[in-house]
Amino acid sequence: MYTHSDPTANRAIGAAEREWKRMTVLAYRYRTDSETAKRIGDPRRIFTGILSRLLTDPLEELEKTVSGRKTD
Repeated sequence: MYTHSDPTANRAIGAAEREWKRMTVLAYRYRTDSETAKRIGDPRRIFTGILSRLLTDPLEELEKTVSGRKTD
């Protein structure tokens, strides 16, 4: 996480990072687990905007985030 002198910026960045990780895990489960896919139904209603790339990115990239490994 980045450290800024502005606490509001720190909280905003932290919240965005946590949401990205949460949605990455959900996308990984959607793409690998049929039960999760059934529960979600149409993924386009959940994965909108920049999150839509989680449905097309290679599974290997999602696995890196899910497992906690660095992506760069």
